[in-house]
Amino acid sequence: MLLLGANQAFGQKNDDKKVAFLADVHLQDVYADLGEEEFKGIYNPQNGKYATIRTMKAQIYSTRLFNENYFAFHEALREVVSQGIKIVVLPGDFSDDGQPMNLSALNTILSEFSEAYGLRFYLTTGNHDPVTAAGSPGGKFDFMGPGGKPQALVSDRSFLRDNLPTDLPVAFSDQIAYGGYADVLEQLGAFGFYPSEKDLYWTHPFEVLDYEGYNFQESKKNAALANRYFDVSPTDSLPDLSYLVEPVEGIWLLGIDANVYFPVEGTDVYKGSSVGFNLAKSHKSHQLKWIKEIAVEAKKRGKTLVSFSHYPLVEFNDGSDVLLKRTFGPNRFQLARSPLPAISTAYADAGIKVHVAGHMHINDTGIFTSEIGNTLVNVQVPSLAAYPPAFKVLTFGQPSKIKVETHRLQEVRGMDEFFPLYTMEHDHLKEQKDTSIWKKDILSAHTYLSYTSHHLKELVRLRFIPSDWPEGHAGQLLSLNGLELAYWALLQNHDDRNEFLTNRSLGSKSLKQLTKTLRKQGVERSSLANMSGLELITAFYFIKNGDQLAKKDMDGSNWATAVHLMQTIARLTPGQNEAFAHFMVNFAQIFTAMAEDTPSDHFLIDLQEGVVEDLY
Repeated sequence: MLLLGANQAFGQKNDDKKVAFLADVHLQDVYADLGEEEFKGIYNPQNGKYATIRTMKAQIYSTRLFNENYFAFHEALREVVSQGIKIVVLPGDFSDDGQPMNLSALNTILSEFSEAYGLRFYLTTGNHDPVTAAGSPGGKFDFMGPGGKPQALVSDRSFLRDNLPTDLPVAFSDQIAYGGYADVLEQLGAFGFYPSEKDLYWTHPFEVLDYEGYNFQESKKNAALANRYFDVSPTDSLPDLSYLVEPVEGIWLLGIDANVYFPVEGTDVYKGSSVGFNLAKSHKSHQLKWIKEIAVEAKKRGKTLVSFSHYPLVEFNDGSDVLLKRTFGPNRFQLARSPLPAISTAYADAGIKVHVAGHMHINDTGIFTSEIGNTLVNVQVPSLAAYPPAFKVLTFGQPSKIKVETHRLQEVRGMDEFFPLYTMEHDHLKEQKDTSIWKKDILSAHTYLSYTSHHLKELVRLRFIPSDWPEGHAGQLLSLNGLELAYWALLQNHDDRNEFLTNRSLGSKSLKQLTKTLRKQGVERSSLANMSGLELITAFYFIKNGDQLAKKDMDGSNWATAVHLMQTIARLTPGQNEAFAHFMVNFAQIFTAMAEDTPSDHFLIDLQEGVVEDLY
């Protein structure tokens, strides 16, 4: 356990007007004892332990890390302690997939930090916890086994599939099954899902809202899972673990369980949709009525109400949802998860002014104002398991104002603990002549920020471009550098643009004229020439995921060059037969929209005016 030294915990100011939000921790117990001889994990000679980790290949193809985030979570909690913060919210996906081994590990960590430093944790559910409403078979097919080879670990044979790794035998453990609501409550109920004597007030949607008559013992009795079900069909009902808590005087935290589950045909299993409020508004209609009551009560009593959920309440693509759908298709860029305007309207008009969310693994601030003038600010918290690794702190100081600060994880102790094991895996993949092998330079990262940056670059190269981008247009863009794109974009005639894409002729006269034009625009020719199409696409994903944080991480000159290039392309008027030009104009408009966004690093939310002010 990586706790602070005792002397570091003393002398810290206890600030009960600050709340830390740590989203999408996705905790996996990397040193789990499964009590099974057939699967111990892989032996780590650095510390003499068996590591229960996933392969680097599995991480590279995922939107999140599975292993190093274990250490990042500890680091973030130590940082929270060092700042004197006592209240910590985990808005969903606090575990890998709600498995018993990981829920138990999270319980241990939260309990230790609670006991050692007085931290008070408030959790809400995510699409990964629980994956299914009740416990069900589960497993992963890419744990790392001896020799760096992939090994399947499943709860039972019903979870097996075709095309499993054949290097090592399948291992079994009930600790890798999907836990359900009951399992989450059994391990983590004390962290917000049930009332605590330390709370000034706690309630849930299925009891009368009675602030004056609040009684802890009565609340504890009413909080039993059996009292928190709603009907989903004439024969079935499911839990809703939403709750309202007042941890300290004046602050109301509203945890909304927006998970929506549907029956799996031919089974009694209800599986999560991962969509969020686009479905929750209709499938959990009882919540909106409850939220309206809470908002009225909060205003009446002078409480500052902040809702939190795993899922966002405002679109997170900087107004580009329609353009993304037109350019890449409706099933790309997780557009189903982006709240529709009607959804944002419903919750804004219900009285929510500030909502904190995770789920998307991005840093962003969204502002939505309904037709009747109600403004909702959605604070999107990045994941600790992906780029950019960070958490947010909300400070409730001035009346009607909330300060939001983003704290980045740079140094993470233990993050390189498994690097020798990944080297072993890489050697195995080379021997197998794996065509989708990851680049080994990720293991040269000296900071967690650098490590997650490498992860995103490989994710873009190996997964996002092949799966999300139209093959022909992606191939064309990847074959061009920035200088060629600039020349192409400055051509006035669509026939000339098409001809250039065919023969790529950039003669000395053209190059001289282009250089002159670029010099007038303040752009270095060499900067464009050194920018590949892949780097341009990668820069797009960095700004999409990191927003203001990404601008700090990218080379200032190169970033300015990329923005200038995309602004130039966005102004093009393509001809009828210019499919690539139409695609690039759309892409450039999306790129530039995401490059000019609402403050998302350090900023102030004015609840009365409904505005966000940059504090830099």
